[in-house]
Amino acid sequence: MASTGPLPKRERGYIAAPEHKRRTLAVRFGRAMRDPVNRWLARQSLIGDEPFVEPERLPGLVELGRHWESIRDELLPLLEERDSIPPFRDISPDHRRIATDTRWKSFFLEGYGFRAEENCARCPQTMALLQKMPGLVVAFFSIMEPGTQVPLHRGVTKAWYNCHLGLVVPEGRVGIEIAGQPVGWREGEWLVFDETNRHRVWNETDRARVVLFLQVRRPMTWRGRMAARALYQMIRHSSFVQDVRRSLSAR
Repeated sequence: MASTGPLPKRERGYIAAPEHKRRTLAVRFGRAMRDPVNRWLARQSLIGDEPFVEPERLPGLVELGRHWESIRDELLPLLEERDSIPPFRDISPDHRRIATDTRWKSFFLEGYGFRAEENCARCPQTMALLQKMPGLVVAFFSIMEPGTQVPLHRGVTKAWYNCHLGLVVPEGRVGIEIAGQPVGWREGEWLVFDETNRHRVWNETDRARVVLFLQVRRPMTWRGRMAARALYQMIRHSSFVQDVRRSLSAR
């Protein structure tokens, strides 16, 4: 059903997070320790430390990708109502530096053990597939409207990979640059990369670009896996995740 116009924020399934929330000790400590911890995690990796990774090297990713059309079929009705999908900057204040306007939107499904139940109920096939995905940390539909520009930045940890499954990819000037290498998305194909490499994104077409955005644990030694579990719990209880959880009423 097409939207008749923007909905009030509480009817969109989220509540805007506080503008100036003080960082928790965990977030401040995590950022200070990011580089030395990531150097150590890189040494624990079982599949090297290159910017890009073939999807075959992460368990379950190829099988999930085979169902991309079913996932896209659940996405398309949501796009008809995307005026009611919140901008990424509204649900995650920590991303306001790179999500500088409202063109980058996020239809959140789950992350760090929390689920946006109303959103998940609208995507039952997608959620059934995600439950079979080993090592899943975060899952959402990432929607970049025409004119989106995400400046150069880098992510927090080598403990997991960013995995983009192309669902709606317009032709023209749309892409992502990772570690100085410009690449693009293809519908039905994965782009998997290490988020600690500097990257930027752009969509200069006249259509939205949509990917299923996952974060999936990196295969590591037992020491690396133990450290990743501790990091997961630290981030799960940080203001970074708790702001998003409260914004989406996720549980």
